[in-house]
Amino acid sequence: MNNPNNITYMGIAPHWPSRRSVINLLHQTNPCSMESVIAYNARTDLKNTLGIPPHASYWRSGATLLNKAHGLALEGAPWEQEMINALGSLTFGARLYFFWHFQFRILFPNHPQPLRMMSWEMTTEIMAMDIILGQTDEGIYQGYLTHATLNRTYQLKMSYEEEHRRGHAFMLRLFADWRGDITHEWPSFAFGEPIYESILEKWREPDSEILKPWLLAACDRHTHESKDDTETVFYDFSAFPRTPIEILFLLRLRELIGLQNPVLEHPLMESPFDKLPIIQTPYMPDELVIGTLSRVREDWPDFDQVVALDALKGN
Repeated sequence: MNNPNNITYMGIAPHWPSRRSVINLLHQTNPCSMESVIAYNARTDLKNTLGIPPHASYWRSGATLLNKAHGLALEGAPWEQEMINALGSLTFGARLYFFWHFQFRILFPNHPQPLRMMSWEMTTEIMAMDIILGQTDEGIYQGYLTHATLNRTYQLKMSYEEEHRRGHAFMLRLFADWRGDITHEWPSFAFGEPIYESILEKWREPDSEILKPWLLAACDRHTHESKDDTETVFYDFSAFPRTPIEILFLLRLRELIGLQNPVLEHPLMESPFDKLPIIQTPYMPDELVIGTLSRVREDWPDFDQVVALDALKGN
């Protein structure tokens, strides 16, 4: 390939998981019980003396649906609406848990270990996938929630300070550049990938061919970052080995600001990821979500205020 920018191409990782192996793994996901949500909504969760919202159940349920949606996509079946349902559950779980982090620090101001259990990686992935599927308002909300999570130190300490997910930092920095009103003091790891640094410099370039070789290099990098974590080495895309989430996220943002996108011929960009999905019908909360929201608002009258977009923008 002509390489006027002296880009170092990694090539496809030699042990990149096959599409079939990823599909088989995704099909092994076990369904999630919602009994704790049912008990919470009915106020029969008698051991829950603090009235903690059932964030974990929505989180697990969403993760199960997310895996199902990925499997459908890789099999060439309709997957978009299943992904919308997954994102709806995950987003609601994230809102509940963000609120509980806020409330925990009020209830226990002198606790020696302030609660910090938010998965900033997952909330970043929700943000990106919302934008990819054309759920722009939802994606914007999730992007601000993730930055607020980081700025308030609600995130898991190890995942942020030791695991160094450069791909997720890249997506958040790209989001911040797009919005123009977000600040976060990133540690040095966030700037450690030259491919991403070049893309961040060029992503608004009107001539898509200038950006194209860098995106192809990022596709190569994705295949190398699709391994399972070990005790000492951590990878960006173990949850998305065959899904170019960071690439599609960038392409949708370019579309939103009125720019044309390059055609990327790369094994990572195979159908259905060779083009952006058609805009999907928004998520519709089911009776469980409506019931949970009703109790949360009754128990915690400040819930909506705490998780409102304007509050998140204020960090």
